[in-house]
Amino acid sequence: MVKKGINSVEQKKPSAGEFGIISRVVYTVVFLVLGFSICRSLFFIDLPFLGYHLIIEIIVALVMGTFGFFLFPLLLSKLKYWVEGLVITAVSKVVSDFWDQQSKRIQQARREKQRMKAEEKSIKEKQEIENAILLDTSVLIDGRILDVVKIGFIDRPLIITQNVINELQKLSDNKSNIKRNRGRMGLDVVKELKKRTSVIIPDIKTKEKDVDKILVDYAKEKKIKLMTLDFNLNKVAKVSGIKVLNINDLINSLKTLLLPGEDFSVKILQQGKEKKQGIGYLPDGTMVIVEDSVDKVGQDVHVKVLKVIQSSAGKIIFGGINGNGKSSSDEKKD
Repeated sequence: MVKKGINSVEQKKPSAGEFGIISRVVYTVVFLVLGFSICRSLFFIDLPFLGYHLIIEIIVALVMGTFGFFLFPLLLSKLKYWVEGLVITAVSKVVSDFWDQQSKRIQQARREKQRMKAEEKSIKEKQEIENAILLDTSVLIDGRILDVVKIGFIDRPLIITQNVINELQKLSDNKSNIKRNRGRMGLDVVKELKKRTSVIIPDIKTKEKDVDKILVDYAKEKKIKLMTLDFNLNKVAKVSGIKVLNINDLINSLKTLLLPGEDFSVKILQQGKEKKQGIGYLPDGTMVIVEDSVDKVGQDVHVKVLKVIQSSAGKIIFGGINGNGKSSSDEKKD
């Protein structure tokens, strides 16, 4: 508004016509008298009123009157617009400086608010990522992670990168039925995980195309744990100093713990590799190799634990038939 006023003042040129005829007449009379008085007092003060000098006094008075009628209003008009412009410029500068300062304060406050909000978001994401577990494609295809989450063994956020989801999408579009079903199952697991726990899906911008390499670099950068069932990825991650979680290791660690000297009952299902050995399994899948039980296939026998071996396939229990070697079916007959 102030700038608009200044422009209007600048565009409107000063004009003596702004003053009315009465004002002009008044100015003319004032300058006539003033001219006559000045001429008289300066040059002809000692001479009589009437005389040749009166003509000069009248001419000076008429010149002053003409100035008062034509030029003086124009000078007043210019002075008026100069003063108005000066005042408006000063007011405009004050208002402009005030709004510039206010605008800077508002922008600074807005930037500070955005900065604090970004910092809070960054801290929150960092805290979530620090406690999160990074999942690879093999874990999602396997699907058992969903059962682990359902029973509450994992209550921390899970990280599933967009690269992994893209890999599952490619598998779900594969021509092979097996790969297509695995990909679709992995996507379904992701969908169910998002319903049951906090799932973070970062879109990692990188020129690297190998998903395993991307996961290793991301886990190393964020210093988080990686869950995988892939043997090679497991090895590479451990070499890189990354803590690796393996569901198979979890399941093996939860299997029944039996110590040498304890006895239990097991059904002999098949012959072992060695002569006279029989093989059975505990309810949790632990393999039991029983000496001198090849003739007990299909029967329940009492077994005494001789030793327990931990292998890459899990725990293996070696034992011998307890007591007199009678099976549980033989004891029932007796």
